[in-house]
Amino acid sequence: LADRVRQGMFRAATVRGAAGAEASDPAGYLDRHGFTMRVTDLADAGWSLAPPEWQRIRAKIEAAGQPLGEYVKRPTGGNGGIQMGIKTGLNNAFVIDDATAKRLVGADPNSARIIRPWLRGRDVRRWRAESSGLWLITIPSSANVTWPWSASSETAARAIFRKTYRSVHDYLAPFAPKLRHRQDQGNYFWELRSCSYYGAFDQPKIIYPEIAPEMRALLDWEGRLTNNKCFLIPGGDRYLLALLNSKALDFYFRLSMPCLEDSFGGGGMEFRTVFMEHTPIAPADEAAKQSLASLAEQIQTVKQTDPAADTSALQHRIDQAVYALYDLTPQDITTLESALPRSAT
Repeated sequence: LADRVRQGMFRAATVRGAAGAEASDPAGYLDRHGFTMRVTDLADAGWSLAPPEWQRIRAKIEAAGQPLGEYVKRPTGGNGGIQMGIKTGLNNAFVIDDATAKRLVGADPNSARIIRPWLRGRDVRRWRAESSGLWLITIPSSANVTWPWSASSETAARAIFRKTYRSVHDYLAPFAPKLRHRQDQGNYFWELRSCSYYGAFDQPKIIYPEIAPEMRALLDWEGRLTNNKCFLIPGGDRYLLALLNSKALDFYFRLSMPCLEDSFGGGGMEFRTVFMEHTPIAPADEAAKQSLASLAEQIQTVKQTDPAADTSALQHRIDQAVYALYDLTPQDITTLESALPRSAT
């Protein structure tokens, strides 16, 4: 042991499930089930206690790709990069159920323009979304959108707002005191906070939740909005979608993301931007990109129609192609797939 310490080595073990032998005899458990690591394996960005062969595969994946933060970067002023969903400041006012949405639109058909489908983090699944039955009263700040009332004093603006969207105005009116006291508001109390990328919600975009036991990415082209427990990547990049939902990056995520419990045992991971930006995106020629994009589109189309449909054959084709992009060997693949939870394989 002393020799290993002098060489910058130490012993580690991963414990899964309820405490048993490891609690009564930790030294013995470490000796029987542990593995040797180098101190230099403990990165400043976060520790990952994993066997050397896992660390080697992770390093191989990292070396083969461009960081996601660079891959999705857009020119200044564009709607690129990883963006967070919307914070309303008062969900009780702005988030409405299906019955309320129908009532408001029925009373004033014009209000359909500002009542949009709403997704929460828990509604996002891999390749598909589960309907929440919820809608968002979507009135972006006058700092971002020019409304008929945008240049008016609040008293005049409110009269114009009521004339333009009467049913929504009357619905929000009882919430006015609370709406006025929230930090996340626009130029007027009935508006959402200022946000430079509202337009990104109208375009095709990849959506994934902040916390989940696996990466759950889907491509939305229906203009759905999300809460702040989701992130979005503007653009309809189906190649990127295929990579994010592949086993190779699933393995990488489980070693790289902060986790609430054991990520290889089904614990939730945090896919916050500060961590996601480092995700390595493998380069590929146009033919390979088109092939993976097509497979991703096929899976999502099937899953949107029938969530229980078996798409394992299509997923296998994606996984095999992505393994090749990251230059993983048959032994790497065996090690990787053996490590993943059964539900992921």
